[in-house]
Amino acid sequence: MGHQQLYWSHPRKFGQGSRSCRVCSNRHGLIRKYGLNMCRQCFRQYAKDIGFIKVGVCRRTPCCLGREGCGGYFFRERQTDRSSLEW
Repeated sequence: MGHQQLYWSHPRKFGQGSRSCRVCSNRHGLIRKYGLNMCRQCFRQYAKDIGFIKVGVCRRTPCCLGREGCGGYFFRERQTDRSSLEW
């Protein structure tokens, strides 16, 4: 068996080698939260299209209190009309 037959021949079913970006197939800097499976570069490019908004001052988490411009992204949920909901 030569090198070409053995190189990358082991199946990758789990771990870092099994996952890649759904946009560019990059394996580095992968964001898996919320099932995004996108690298950080593609996330910055498509965050607004997906529905994430970038907030200038984050005061939602204790780690960001008092810091100006933490640059965090938050997912904006769709607004539902409460009057149409039946209890």
